[in-house]
Amino acid sequence: MLVMHCTRGSLIAAAAVSCLLLTSCSSATDEKNGGTAEPSVIGSPVGKPISSPTVTPPREGEGVPEPEPDAPFIEQVKYELRTRTVDMAGAQGKTSARCDKDSVKPAKGASVTCTVTYEGIDVTWPVKFTGKPGFGGMGDGYEAEPSTGILTREGVLKYFWGNNHDAGTDLRCDTMPRVKKVPLGGKSGFQCAYFAAKASTDGRDMWITQNVYSTTDGPRARV
Repeated sequence: MLVMHCTRGSLIAAAAVSCLLLTSCSSATDEKNGGTAEPSVIGSPVGKPISSPTVTPPREGEGVPEPEPDAPFIEQVKYELRTRTVDMAGAQGKTSARCDKDSVKPAKGASVTCTVTYEGIDVTWPVKFTGKPGFGGMGDGYEAEPSTGILTREGVLKYFWGNNHDAGTDLRCDTMPRVKKVPLGGKSGFQCAYFAAKASTDGRDMWITQNVYSTTDGPRARV
């Protein structure tokens, strides 16, 4: 009869091999069944880190001067549309305005088309007067929708930081030009994101990524 003698070392080695085989089989079974380990962080960062934006002092030629009290009404129209264009951009910039009429009255049904140039980008504003009262003859007394949207790097960073620095950490945005013509209300192609600890329903960390877009009230971002 052949008797096998096992030393303590050989038993440990055999046990180790058995563990490796079991682990290998278990992994293969998981892969076969389509099981994968859940990532510890949901999503991934985009762009480059940003910090609290500083207010850029106005450059020469920026700002929209108010028309004189006795100026023709068309000058009030130009002032209103230049101001709204700056609001849409979310940052000060050089502007000018021209209209297809030298004069217009805020009577119901009257119309005029003006083009505001913001930092070299033309924004056309078709204006239709409603006859309703408004400050300076404007206010709610007219309807106007710009032909395009505008994004500025300063405006986007200021908006995203202000809206999200309390909600998360490591705020990031895509690299943007100083000013860019984009569709109004549509996808701009730019994104920003922030890191939110334990924000998912199962307690995992998340990167919250938002698409940046332009509105008449300024830059905005949404998931």
